[in-house]
Amino acid sequence: MLINIPSDPVASDIEWTIDQPGQVNRGEFTGKRRVTILAAAPRWFAKVTLPPITGESRVLEWRAFVVDCDGVANSFRIIACEKDQIAGSLDVRVKGANQGGHSLITSGWGAAGPKLKRGQFITLGDQLLMVNAPVVADADGNATISVKPYIRVVPADKATIEVKRPYAVMAMSDPKNGWKVGIGQKYGVSFDCEEAF
Repeated sequence: MLINIPSDPVASDIEWTIDQPGQVNRGEFTGKRRVTILAAAPRWFAKVTLPPITGESRVLEWRAFVVDCDGVANSFRIIACEKDQIAGSLDVRVKGANQGGHSLITSGWGAAGPKLKRGQFITLGDQLLMVNAPVVADADGNATISVKPYIRVVPADKATIEVKRPYAVMAMSDPKNGWKVGIGQKYGVSFDCEEAF
């Protein structure tokens, strides 16, 4: 079940990591490496830390959220950027069925020109993907997006793509989660989570 993450206070730190599994074989005589990437197996991880919270009334929503996660069972969305990545109101969508891999043909970008930069994100079907090359729209508002990691769930034609405030669908990494409290009702909340779309 997807649950809402509290919006106040916002996290003071989010440490993002990506796990891209691969198999390494090394030649016994030559010592040369050969790596096979398991393209469909990568996952995003995040360590979320809130600023110190003073007063029980200010921590109630976060305490309830931690318990509502039901350990590793329920998922939630974490925004992957600090501000809007692109201005204006866009309706970016997949253009054509049966697209997968590391490239996606899209429409709905509006006027021609640069749209997203390498290193920014999109969310496609609840999967967080990093843009791997500049996204430039043509005169018809179409653009091809190169992404990493691999698109693991093939989207339908006209599927919506979140480009303004992309997010990752995450779940707790450990079934044991909680908070700490000190003298003067000073609370600390932090947790580790992993992609769970």
